[in-house]
Amino acid sequence: MLFKLSVNNICKSIKDYAVYFFTIVIGVSIFYLFNSIEEQEAFKKFIANDPENMGSVIRTLLKGLSVFVSIVLGLLIIYASRFLMKRRNREFAIYLMLGMGKRKVSAILFIETLLIGVFSLAVGLILGIGLSQFMSALVANLFEADLDSYRFVLSFRAAKRAVIYFGIAYLVVMLFNSFMVSKCKILDLIQSGKRSEKLKLKNPWLCVVIFIISSAALAYAYHTVTKSFDISSKELLLCIALGGISTFFIFWSISGLALKLIMSFKGGYYKGLNCFTFRQISSKMNTMVVSMTLICLILFVTICSLSVSFAFRDSFNKEFRDCCPTDMELVITNKKFLSDNNKNRDKFINETPDEIISKTGLSDVFSETSLVNIYMQKKDEENIVYMSDLLGSHLGEYYEKVRDSIYMIENVEKIKLQILSIDDFNKMWELFGKDPISIGKDEYFVLSDEKIIYPLMDKAAEEGHEINFGGHKLKPALDKTVYGAVDLSSNHINSAILVVDDSVLEGREPMMRAFHGNYKAKSKAEKQKVDKEVKDKIMQFVKDNYHVNKDEANGFSYFTTKLAISEMVIGISAIVTFIGLYLGLTFLITCAAIIALKQLSECADSVERYEMLRKIGAEENSISRSLLIQTGTFFLLPLLLAIIHSIYGIKFAKPLMIGIFSSQTMIPSIIATAALIVAIYGGYFLITYFCGRSVIRSRHK
Repeated sequence: MLFKLSVNNICKSIKDYAVYFFTIVIGVSIFYLFNSIEEQEAFKKFIANDPENMGSVIRTLLKGLSVFVSIVLGLLIIYASRFLMKRRNREFAIYLMLGMGKRKVSAILFIETLLIGVFSLAVGLILGIGLSQFMSALVANLFEADLDSYRFVLSFRAAKRAVIYFGIAYLVVMLFNSFMVSKCKILDLIQSGKRSEKLKLKNPWLCVVIFIISSAALAYAYHTVTKSFDISSKELLLCIALGGISTFFIFWSISGLALKLIMSFKGGYYKGLNCFTFRQISSKMNTMVVSMTLICLILFVTICSLSVSFAFRDSFNKEFRDCCPTDMELVITNKKFLSDNNKNRDKFINETPDEIISKTGLSDVFSETSLVNIYMQKKDEENIVYMSDLLGSHLGEYYEKVRDSIYMIENVEKIKLQILSIDDFNKMWELFGKDPISIGKDEYFVLSDEKIIYPLMDKAAEEGHEINFGGHKLKPALDKTVYGAVDLSSNHINSAILVVDDSVLEGREPMMRAFHGNYKAKSKAEKQKVDKEVKDKIMQFVKDNYHVNKDEANGFSYFTTKLAISEMVIGISAIVTFIGLYLGLTFLITCAAIIALKQLSECADSVERYEMLRKIGAEENSISRSLLIQTGTFFLLPLLLAIIHSIYGIKFAKPLMIGIFSSQTMIPSIIATAALIVAIYGGYFLITYFCGRSVIRSRHK
């Protein structure tokens, strides 16, 4: 009997359950989607060749995020159940008046919740399994794997987690519903829909003053965080606090000011159902100031996280390709440049890089190599060239630019330059696949890839800025800076290296020797095998000859391979992408669902008002248009302010993105973020409107 009644109730109230059902299905599918990542073939291959142990970091982060996401979605399910309870107050009152006990009413709710939960969980898992197959392409792209070995993936582990986590959430909802039923009274249930909130108009002048002050405070916060990256933590915390408080008071002032402004335009206010529509909006806004503030701030975080996660991978990988022109690099420091008091002096290697390669039997694995000497000026040397000397008259302009960058180099007047001879440079340059450069004995040029400083060095070179190095007066050989670096790296870190004629360096001893090589192996699998052999043999050589273990092997200044950097870059970009997408989608669903449920709850409370409109002759199309305006207002207001916050949030983060993000990579990511917002947020808007229209028409039959 109770089961049959529960099934009939679900069928009858299927439209009321639409938002609830949609939220659970999307939540379960996203939960499964990200928890099934570790079962993807591309991820397994990455784990098998993961020297930096990034795979375990990704696993740990996803597990932690899954717990957080499950808590957020669980609270959202409880919040949604409150709407369903409120929507059916009259129904519960009738049950109680007919003599049904509260335990049986609780049993009906228990069965309904169980059926809806099981059905939505099943649909969510099916959708998640289907979407996870598309996720395979994303994972393969992130980990630079091919899809030749693609196979259908069904993650029982992810499904088990979804069932357990969401099962706990449903259990809490069932207990919550039972508690609510046990506390309810028949009179309260009957009169719940008749209670009308009295609309209190706020003082319009007070609203104007608060709106102006809040906007000014918000503008100050925007200006402070974007004028300079070099702000103190106290200033940053102040700006964050101002942003949150200003957001609250902007919504508070709008809730009292908007209606007064609209009422001043008599022709528009009394046209059609506008007076009813805008009084409804003002009344709802008075009760939603806090929730709209929180939703706006969460949407701000969502937009930023989604935009960054989409842009990060392509940008970071592009940086990596630019900064790793060869397969391997080994740099050895000359012991003569170490002080006698250096505690690691005995651990430094005596051999040159090419001698190490020869002694370890690795010469045959390289198809082409280069060995270059890197020089450094001594402390007591005359006519030392500092980095500031290369900027000439543009030093002040440099300091102006670095105020907005985390790449600020303090005291460039005291930073001595590394120096290369033109012959060594050309050997390295040709290995990098680039054309050699010729200079005269009294000429120089600068090698740099740091995106703030090298354009200013370009200007100095165009002006023919001369320098005095070791008694040699040198003029620019080129009218621009040569873009590039010596060391393999994941990003652009070479501020400046001076390149001069070999004769200028006569009698000097190099501070370091750098060996670059490209493997003979062509395929990725072959390169991975050779790469492991190179690393193992060099590490073993250090251990055997200098009696240090792998962790203490600082006998060479710098040793890395392109594949090692690649694995690190892939791991970091995957972590950022997964976290951004996971949290972004979860927050987006949460914001949209809260607004949807709040609007549907308001519709349920306002059914009598819409009935009264029909009785005085209002057309159904006008009523539907009024509801559409109300629903659109509450979906758009927090989103519009969140977009403004995001613009300045991204501007604040711009210094972090120099060398990582560019306008070319941000535009596609912003478009992708907008598409997701339109799909999910817009989907909730449409569902809310149509379900709300069904609610206000429920008695008009």
